[in-house]
Amino acid sequence: MRYLADSAKKVDPSRLRAFELFAGLSEDDLARIAEVCAEATVPSGSVLIREGQVGTDVFLLEEGVVNVYRGETSAAGILANLQAPTLFGERALVDPERIRTASVEAASDLRLLTIRINAFLSILQSFPLAKENLRQLLAARAGSLTSKRTD
Repeated sequence: MRYLADSAKKVDPSRLRAFELFAGLSEDDLARIAEVCAEATVPSGSVLIREGQVGTDVFLLEEGVVNVYRGETSAAGILANLQAPTLFGERALVDPERIRTASVEAASDLRLLTIRINAFLSILQSFPLAKENLRQLLAARAGSLTSKRTD
């Protein structure tokens, strides 16, 4: 994984407003969440997540596009094409061993925020609305993937 994270730079909480995950949260809530975010830039073609590896971060994609795929390379078939603003890497949350179920490759240069999985789990515990928003996001994404497979 090649990306340059800058954890020393403070993230402006207003940047989190772009994500459905944080819809309905107060400015104070966003400020608390922003404290655990690190900014990163990723060049096109970089693999951010490899299927089968242990996940350590959840990603908030601010700018750019990523391809989600299974197998050795994205040439084998793309499961999803995610465009900013969106979240990815969250599937590792449901596996107690944090094993990644797919790979994610930058289809363009990216700007994103990273959150360590343990910090993300704390966010979901502290902010029930964020947990509900995540549940809805995952349900919508699962429905989208199902419809793509049947087309």
